[in-house]
Amino acid sequence: MRRYVDLGIHAFPEGADTPKRFELVASKLGFHNIGIVYHSPYWTQFSDPRLISGVEVVAEGVSELRKKIASYRHAVTILSVHGGNEKINRSACGDDRVDVLMHPESGRHSGLNQVTAKLAKKTGVAMGFNLDYFWKTKESEKARLLAFQRKNIALCKKFGVGFIITSDAYSHYDLRAPKELKALARLLFLKPNESDAALSSTPLQIVERRCQM
Repeated sequence: MRRYVDLGIHAFPEGADTPKRFELVASKLGFHNIGIVYHSPYWTQFSDPRLISGVEVVAEGVSELRKKIASYRHAVTILSVHGGNEKINRSACGDDRVDVLMHPESGRHSGLNQVTAKLAKKTGVAMGFNLDYFWKTKESEKARLLAFQRKNIALCKKFGVGFIITSDAYSHYDLRAPKELKALARLLFLKPNESDAALSSTPLQIVERRCQM
């Protein structure tokens, strides 16, 4: 039986619901575990050892990014970087203290190229693709993000870069069951085994690697 994990959950005070509420709903939807990942301006520790702790570092520039990575690395299990800016994307991909570069495509361009993909492969940084735009954005924006994600996933496959998919939930109403996320992943040209890996083996490997360090 697959152990599904969503590493993109934003709980209170950033989101609308508590970690406990997210855990209860996610479990009913079929998740084995979830990652409570606060953006760094909202970061707070929580006391539930059953859930995966994380931070998504938000930085204006590379120098600030490096300082924040150093500050948060030993405080959380999962350290993600808020992507979109090409300089931030490249710096994150080249830093083995980073676990996941989230939504590299959220800027004006797709955010990844052969150089950044090769860096990510070397350092073990995974890409994170949020699928919430399918139910939160207008059609024009949806088409743009879909095209960028298709391009970035093709790069990940070509260079052997791991990737995860998430619901990017700020409320338990934003959560989607694994089977729903896998259905949407077909639009990214992901095969069933690839979307399974993006929701199970890859996030689990990221967590297990950090727990062993």
